[in-house]
Amino acid sequence: MKRPSALSCFLKGFALSLSKPYLAAALWLLQLLLASVIILPVSNSLHDMLDRSPMADRVVANPDYGWWETVKQTHPDLLGNFPDLAEGLLTPEGVKSTAIGDAKGVGAAAISLCFFAIVLHAFAVGGVLGTLREPSGSLVVFGREGMRRLPAFLLFTLAAFALAVASYRWVYLDSGEALKVTVQNLDTEKQALAVTGLRLLALVIVFSTIKLLVDSVRAVWVARPDLPPISRFFTGVGGFLVRFPRLFGVFAISMLLTAGLYVLWLVLDPSAGGEARFALVPLILSQQVFVFIRCLIKVGYYAGISEALTRTISPEYSYAAAGPAREAVPEPAPAEETAPPEPAAD
Repeated sequence: MKRPSALSCFLKGFALSLSKPYLAAALWLLQLLLASVIILPVSNSLHDMLDRSPMADRVVANPDYGWWETVKQTHPDLLGNFPDLAEGLLTPEGVKSTAIGDAKGVGAAAISLCFFAIVLHAFAVGGVLGTLREPSGSLVVFGREGMRRLPAFLLFTLAAFALAVASYRWVYLDSGEALKVTVQNLDTEKQALAVTGLRLLALVIVFSTIKLLVDSVRAVWVARPDLPPISRFFTGVGGFLVRFPRLFGVFAISMLLTAGLYVLWLVLDPSAGGEARFALVPLILSQQVFVFIRCLIKVGYYAGISEALTRTISPEYSYAAAGPAREAVPEPAPAEETAPPEPAAD
């Protein structure tokens, strides 16, 4: 039997995602819920400042970086040190853990929301993977499967988050400290940038490996309910090790499509809508369309991972309503045992 390629697995998963668009809508709503906690106070503050500014129309149509720098300096209570942390995350020195504890304003809110996002992520992935394996599903099935998988998937998500934080420190920060003197003694700045680029590449590879490992365990955890928990866990790890090229191919295709969306956004440039204030409305709508397409790709990725690991659906797993009861057909009674005829008397 010919083994399926990564492209075929992703295409089947993406087709399944298109057949169940309510899953992408659920992910979109969850992201909107998280974003609104930060978007609303920031947008209200900017709205108040722009309404009092003669540059409001021009700033909305063509954002001015200098104006944004002024807002950061004059309203430190609003943004805090979050922009500095975001800009320094991938600098050669990186961001130390002590700097995260001093976060203020939006940065402090973002760190607090990170833990809430971990819970929502575990719920959403459990709902998506559980619903994808249903012959027919709905948002009710999504919620039920998400709550059913939440305890186990929350442990997996926390473990992945801890591994990612540790990898950032060990792979990126510690390597920067070890190579600090070497980088300073290099002849050109391009060589120093090349060393930093290699460190970033190593970090991306480690992050991708962690994600694929955890997603493999999640997919097998849902697909094989007939196995005990420890067996499901090690089956997922084994599937990750055996099918790593195929899984990485599915992941790479989803990342390429996501990057293509960003390139398309830059090419179309919806923000260049002139100085009309109503240009902001189609800009927001077009952004949400792109976010929804990104959610479709994300659901297709999870379906592709499940397709690459488990190609058959366990019949005992389905929660679909049973068909009309068939009439019991009585089994034929066993033939009565008869004694062999006695031989005739002479």
